[in-house]
Amino acid sequence: MDPQLALQAFEELGTLVMLGMPVGTEFGIDMNTWNVGEKFKGVKMIPPGLHFIYYSAVSRQGETAPRTGFFHYFNQRELIVRHYDPAAEDLLNTDPDSEEVERIRSNIRDFDRFLGPYPMDSWRKWISLTQYISLEDMKRMIPLSGKISSVPELMTQSQWKSSEPANKNETPPLNPEEEGTQSSSSKVETSGQTQEDRATASFKSYKSCIPDLKPMPGTEIRFSNFPSRPYPDGATPSEITRCSLDSSYSIGKIVENIGRPEGLLGELQFAFICFLVGQVWEGWEHWRRLLSALCSAEAFILENHEIYLKIISVIHFQMQEVPEDFFVDIVENNNFLAEALKMFFANISDNTSSLPPAIVTRAQKFKDHLTSKFEWSFTMEEDDDEDAPVIVDL
Repeated sequence: MDPQLALQAFEELGTLVMLGMPVGTEFGIDMNTWNVGEKFKGVKMIPPGLHFIYYSAVSRQGETAPRTGFFHYFNQRELIVRHYDPAAEDLLNTDPDSEEVERIRSNIRDFDRFLGPYPMDSWRKWISLTQYISLEDMKRMIPLSGKISSVPELMTQSQWKSSEPANKNETPPLNPEEEGTQSSSSKVETSGQTQEDRATASFKSYKSCIPDLKPMPGTEIRFSNFPSRPYPDGATPSEITRCSLDSSYSIGKIVENIGRPEGLLGELQFAFICFLVGQVWEGWEHWRRLLSALCSAEAFILENHEIYLKIISVIHFQMQEVPEDFFVDIVENNNFLAEALKMFFANISDNTSSLPPAIVTRAQKFKDHLTSKFEWSFTMEEDDDEDAPVIVDL
């Protein structure tokens, strides 16, 4: 980079200062990962916008701990400072005082040799995966703790309800519904029992020893909740059937909670990044469920076709980051993405006359691309509907 341009970027773009991070720690920002060296104190020339910073402790034997990270929306010339706690192998939750930040800012050029430049060659890829995640989207979905952890922090249900057991020397009940049942289930008389009865009793005894774990409050990623039922209250049998085939009601309820349809794009990208970079499995599960619902929401597609022009682009770039076989359900041996897109393309085809040519053309090009590249078939067969519920009007 030209020295004058580099100096301008250093002064105008964002800076992340990480103090106390041990040598060897795995550290990353967006799509870039390194192992910390002796002189490392952070990253400079960070473009404005959303970024994901993450880290993992590495043992002397080279074993890497689970990944922890946080999202931050950088402003122009913004400086953020974080302190690492080696004992906890984590960043401190408290921000440094303003005096320390200003002291570092006034001497930022002295830090230059300790700061690695943001890899601009990866910036375009990061934008293609996050461009629709607004600051508002980020704030509503990040955990209250502010941290994204690849391994969830869990506690027993009794701890979840009360942080202090009544008797600290006594193991708290693992499941309130099974409280007081463990000894009776472990002493079940076996005389006269069938093998199935004994197996059931044995399983209940085993289950009573398994903690009923829940996420630590404040650590959950706050993805949108799907409605408990995919149809409205008081729905007729035919309406229930229609909602089981067309997920527009469920998507509509999510949009109500988000406040705007465009928030679906941000959530789709946020969930994927949580999985891809944050290594959070819940991100994958939510991405998969949300994408499947979006593809089968026929009525919603008709009313929000502009959103789907962007959704096609989002899926296109996301597919380039994971291998093709990752979309195959190993249990059902079913490519869920191909099946979801089959429904999407069918909804577009069935409503060609009601949709603008732009979305019809874009969908067809995307379909042709996937068929050519992966040899996926998107033809709706008659057998596809043989297990579908039968509509009954009462």
